[in-house]
Amino acid sequence: MTQLVTLEGQARPAAPPAPWRLIAGERPLVFVVDGSRLFGVEPEFFAALQEERPEAQQELLGAVVEESRQRDFAAGLPEPAAISLNIAQSCNLACTYCYADEGRFGGAPQFMPLEVALQAIDRLVEGARGRRVTVGFIGGEPFLNREVLYGSVEHARERARAHGCTVGFSVTTNGTLLNADDVRLLRERGFAVSVSLDGGAALNDRHRRARNGASGFEAALAGLRPLLENPGKARVAARATIARDDLCVAERVEALAAAGFIEIGVSPLRTGPDASLVLRDADWPRLLEEMMRAAEQEWRRVRAGAGFRFSNLATAMKQLHTGSAKPLPCGSAANYVSVSAQGGYFTCHRTIDDRRFSLGTVDEGLSGWRRESFLQERHVDRQEPCRTCWARYLCGGGCHAEVLSAGRSGCDYIRGWLEYCLRFYDRVLRERPGLLGVEVV
Repeated sequence: MTQLVTLEGQARPAAPPAPWRLIAGERPLVFVVDGSRLFGVEPEFFAALQEERPEAQQELLGAVVEESRQRDFAAGLPEPAAISLNIAQSCNLACTYCYADEGRFGGAPQFMPLEVALQAIDRLVEGARGRRVTVGFIGGEPFLNREVLYGSVEHARERARAHGCTVGFSVTTNGTLLNADDVRLLRERGFAVSVSLDGGAALNDRHRRARNGASGFEAALAGLRPLLENPGKARVAARATIARDDLCVAERVEALAAAGFIEIGVSPLRTGPDASLVLRDADWPRLLEEMMRAAEQEWRRVRAGAGFRFSNLATAMKQLHTGSAKPLPCGSAANYVSVSAQGGYFTCHRTIDDRRFSLGTVDEGLSGWRRESFLQERHVDRQEPCRTCWARYLCGGGCHAEVLSAGRSGCDYIRGWLEYCLRFYDRVLRERPGLLGVEVV
């Protein structure tokens, strides 16, 4: 049955989902939505598709075998393979834009007891059935609760050995509290370390300072320098938040690279306590220009033989190369959940202590029906206007928490960035395929 939508009091058929996207550029490209497949085509054929000639459309449909993809969760979900433990719902910095209210999420500062962390780890490992699992530590600033972090790592390793699975670790930190023992732990246990820094000292300290006004940038580099110079088994990345008072991207990447980071990503501020810093509709076109400028700067480096360091671009290249076609924006509630300081399960680290995103407790266990209901409702094919967007399986519908809090401002920016990345991917395939592991024959 044809679905009907009501607009201005009149019912009419809903627009059909976009089957492909035509992308002009150095070489004409066709992006087929189902399966996230990209094709280079002859200019004449591209022109025929632009003119919507039926014979060209039929030829394309005949050449593309539709892929059957399971975009349903009715069959049930496996246990999550990753958790993040909010071991310190408190922070030593006072960042002006913090969506998490310095880790407090609108409540009083809290620290996770060790027994809660161990119980959550036990449930994770027991449900893994031999799969690799990941335990992440987050806050606030997790190194404010150092004892629980250390105890959790050793317990997770012991339990993983006992259950025949492997365990990895991650931490999101501002870096300002790291000591020599912390650096040793991160190196030896192979942590994925995500450091929140916004760029050079002046730009970073505009919004990220200690409560006494001291420079957060200098304190972070003092703690991180030994790890950056000798990461051991650790993988260290910087993540910069972009507020609307400075939309530059390339300069942030350069400053953080100069500080010693070899992996640098950026994220626009969509929600926060200071509305003057949150990006508005008029800001998205400028941010897209800045993202593309940073990517072109990256291209000059990789053409000269360097590897990727701008992780927004590198991640997009990897996803396009593997044909990523996702019905959701992330693994939230599917293969990843977050645990509050008091032992509540929530869909992710951004939704801690928000009852709308509650999934159970470590005492009672995860609620299967809540997880399935959450994912079914937010499936990209059920979202408006997502279900008719050509980029829906690359985007996945946007961050659940941000969409509910701030709506879908920025969709044109996302589409613009993804279209640019498709053209960039084609350029890499033609000029530097080795970056993607493709052999030149």
